[in-house]
Amino acid sequence: MAQTPAPFPAKPLHFIVPFPPGGTLDVLARSVSNELSPALGQTIVVENRPGASGVIGAEAVAHAPADGHTLVIVSNTLVTLPALRSDLPFDIFKDFAPVIELGGTPTVITVHPSFPARDLKEFIEAVRKAPGGVSYNSPGIGSPPHIAGELLARAAGIALVHVSYRGTQPAVSDLVAGHVPVMMAPLNAVLPFIAQKRLYPIALTDAARTKYLPDVPTLHEAGIANMPAVTSWFAVLTTGGTPPPAVARLNTEIGRILRDPNVQERLSAQTFEIKGGSPQELADLMRRDAAINAKVVAEAKIRAE
Repeated sequence: MAQTPAPFPAKPLHFIVPFPPGGTLDVLARSVSNELSPALGQTIVVENRPGASGVIGAEAVAHAPADGHTLVIVSNTLVTLPALRSDLPFDIFKDFAPVIELGGTPTVITVHPSFPARDLKEFIEAVRKAPGGVSYNSPGIGSPPHIAGELLARAAGIALVHVSYRGTQPAVSDLVAGHVPVMMAPLNAVLPFIAQKRLYPIALTDAARTKYLPDVPTLHEAGIANMPAVTSWFAVLTTGGTPPPAVARLNTEIGRILRDPNVQERLSAQTFEIKGGSPQELADLMRRDAAINAKVVAEAKIRAE
């Protein structure tokens, strides 16, 4: 006799944020959980477990019971970790079950006003003239902005020297202060400074323009055709081996939340562009970006902090 699947959810859920409170992932997790809890009829406990570039929090979910009651919110930095570290305590493709891509925030090449460029052509010319190249910062090693800088350097044939920071805000602060001339920046972190003309946007590393900076072209539009698009995306995963009906329920409910006009308005205020989609589409995205990033890490000889 076939066993009847256990009802889902059967108990409170835990939503792990593998970074400190107040960041983009934390805000997203709490926005989703506030709506998901009544939809599922269960309490959702949001728990911050920062450390080791997100590894500590992700590990807790990878080794949780495979029943869909433990979730984690991740960025695409997760898919770069296997290329950076050989000692990961989990396999990102076996120990996690993709649930849904939430969306992302654009990455924009941003310069301090003292940097002699206001478009991509001027940017490339300025970098080529600089002895030893030009420094750029990012929120951290292996982050999407770091990968974007390495890809751009190769595609444009220019020397960009990466300066790693521990988080977005310290990196933006030093850019605004002029300590570093260039940043591959998450748009939500630099848009207020761009509006005040304390920073200038050069181009987007994404596949399409953004409504938040409609006049700023993508790299492809500006002439860099031989570079894959890079964006910062965020997604929800659960434990690998979770029954498909539980994953499907989570995907359906979170997808409905993402389509809610009130949720969209709140996230739009943070330049967040909503995506959604199926678990399989997220799995395909993870594998694609993991392959691209592993190649960049190998070619650039990037090492974990």
